[in-house]
Amino acid sequence: MTTVLLTGATGFIGGATLAHGLSHDPGWHWICLVRGKGEEQARARLAENLARFMGADAARKAIRRVEIVVGDITVPASLEDGRLDAVTHILHLAADTSFRAQELCHLINVEGTRALAARARRMPYLHRFLYGGTAMICGRNPPPVVRESDTPAEAAQHLVPYTRTKVAAETMLRHEFADLPVVMVRPSIVTGHRTLGCIPSSSIFWMFRAGDRLRLVTGELAGGIDVVPVDWTAEILVGLLARPTLAHDVYHLSAGEAKRTSWDSLAAAFERCDPQGGPRCYSRFDDGDWKTLRARFQAVFGLDQPIKLAMLRAMRAYYQFSTLGVVFANERLTAEGFSLPPTLSDYLPACLSAPANLSILDQFADDLGMFDEAPVNQENSVQENSAQPNSVAA
Repeated sequence: MTTVLLTGATGFIGGATLAHGLSHDPGWHWICLVRGKGEEQARARLAENLARFMGADAARKAIRRVEIVVGDITVPASLEDGRLDAVTHILHLAADTSFRAQELCHLINVEGTRALAARARRMPYLHRFLYGGTAMICGRNPPPVVRESDTPAEAAQHLVPYTRTKVAAETMLRHEFADLPVVMVRPSIVTGHRTLGCIPSSSIFWMFRAGDRLRLVTGELAGGIDVVPVDWTAEILVGLLARPTLAHDVYHLSAGEAKRTSWDSLAAAFERCDPQGGPRCYSRFDDGDWKTLRARFQAVFGLDQPIKLAMLRAMRAYYQFSTLGVVFANERLTAEGFSLPPTLSDYLPACLSAPANLSILDQFADDLGMFDEAPVNQENSVQENSAQPNSVAA
């Protein structure tokens, strides 16, 4: 029997993956490591997150097939539950994606992963350990195209602690746990859902809406950004778990050159969805031009509330990422027979309409956990998004 241990199940990418797995692979047995004061609270947290992807009634029924282990990867004793001995596949998505909480990022992303890997060594039936990393391990000075074969450079400069700790975790797994069947999966930016839009989470999508309102992009106007929807990401993760063999031990879950979202197409998509907003004529600005961004932001949104100042700071961080204009190659994924994702322009109508009448500020507030120092953002965003940013990556 395929028995999957999933961490980060109460997050954005984790919740989407569990929902997809329960719907499409009914014969699998799922064990979810969930934080909580007891099993009842942990199960309630998981059910609430799962309901975002399949509705409350379906989630209550589906979760009956999920075994809950109450625990935390940062507490190794909680990983000693004997039920984990039956695990055949691990999907490790739990992570702290905070942009500022360096110590917490290291504790969860590196030391938590180390504890889980140490426990995995004592799982006699383990066939595959999928580790959820991020495509942005390339750092702030990447080549125009990042290959799946590229290894993380420990000396690379990073924009945020999240990506730096993801490099450390990958390096640690390769050097300290080379005996484990680890496969690295590196999502690019994960935002939205092809049919549910932003109902599961507003993670990162508010940034695209805000950028559209500001009419500002960084990098070349003819360039673009690598974005994928969470339901596609979930399908790929379940597919990678299901394959008896895989040709490689690293895969980008990315749009690649063929499907990355261009600024031109995104502007046209916003204009089609919101013609009353007027023509979209985006201007290019240097991401280091803080004065220009602040002035435009104040004119459009105002700076009369602390949450707006937080949103401005977050915008600056995301603009730094989008300036890179990097392409995350995905030839390995397509060679395995997986389909390419849609562009954000393709599923933008769903993200703008669901949920209805939610302001950009409301969506940012929903995603604010990403910038707080809350534990395991992949479990509260996604992530979490993973992200995912998540989800730049998950």
